[in-house]
Amino acid sequence: MIYLDHLASTPLDPAVLAAMLPWFQPDRAGNAQTVHHNPGRQAARAVAQAGRAVAALVDAPADATVTFTPSASEANRLALQGLVPAGAPLLVSAVEHDSVLRQLDGLRAAGHAVTLLPVDGQGVIRLDALEAALSRAGPRPVLSLMAANNEVGSLQPLAAVADLCRPHGALWHCDGVQRVATGPLALGGKDRPGPDMITLSAHKLYGPQGVGALVARAGLAPAAPWSWGTPPTALIMGFAEAARLVLRRRGADCDHLVALTARLWAGLSAAVPGVTRNGPADGLPGCLNVTLPGVDAADLLLDLPDLALSTGSACRSATGQPSHVLTAMGLDAAAAFGSLRFGLGRGTTEAAVDLAVARIAAVLRTR
Repeated sequence: MIYLDHLASTPLDPAVLAAMLPWFQPDRAGNAQTVHHNPGRQAARAVAQAGRAVAALVDAPADATVTFTPSASEANRLALQGLVPAGAPLLVSAVEHDSVLRQLDGLRAAGHAVTLLPVDGQGVIRLDALEAALSRAGPRPVLSLMAANNEVGSLQPLAAVADLCRPHGALWHCDGVQRVATGPLALGGKDRPGPDMITLSAHKLYGPQGVGALVARAGLAPAAPWSWGTPPTALIMGFAEAARLVLRRRGADCDHLVALTARLWAGLSAAVPGVTRNGPADGLPGCLNVTLPGVDAADLLLDLPDLALSTGSACRSATGQPSHVLTAMGLDAAAAFGSLRFGLGRGTTEAAVDLAVARIAAVLRTR
């Protein structure tokens, strides 16, 4: 099996597993919320140290807070339902993750006016539309705009967005899940423009599934340090180690994935007549979304059992609907249904990329 779905989930790094294993032992069974005995206090100290390691991923100021959650989707829910002021107008990009978009009906019902912001043909936020929406929204609007799109790899113009948000006093929630493994993303602060809240996920960073985090600037922390029950100390330790590894390897990983993505696109362009690329050529390293003309991508994947690929976001794969990202970019339903998403990773090789291209081309020739 050639695994090319790293945008959905990454394999657990052996060093991360090694960091987690001690916390499954009987002598480390303490609940991090219990302060009445040494095992509990030991776990609490470890979770606090892990929070600092995760915060370092987004260059967070010392007074920032980290709230661990069972997933990035829950962190997105916490940001919009737990930390957004009552009645605040919401501005949300049309290409956000489903875990953001699924909240909008409930937020409207709770009294929030919601504006969906358009993107251009590359999946990048239209700054003129954002500026106009901020001007119309009234005092203290809230923006939810991701750093990098999980389907087509569009990188949002974060500095320009921050410059627009600041004069309007806008609170900015940023889903940073896909960006931090290969590029910088910095939490804003008193004297530094940037997102006020950033969502992160361990399993997109070669860490464990089952733990995410919301990093927030001072004054935005939820009332409870763990909003969803007992902190899973072992998973949090894995998250912290994955974060440390990213900071050490990010440059090399980025270079590796940029080269592989270019190789994959060159191979597909030569082997598949009419293939088109969705998203920018200089987008998220390791992400390539393509449309195969006249092909139903889900049907094609049935003929490629040795390739782990997807047609888009894992959270939308069972809906039977075309990708909301691709349709927001202007693709029609037929083109959206004919699209494949490749997610390359740290362990992907040139040989794997070449074999994937050959397998896809061979199957298409039989149709």
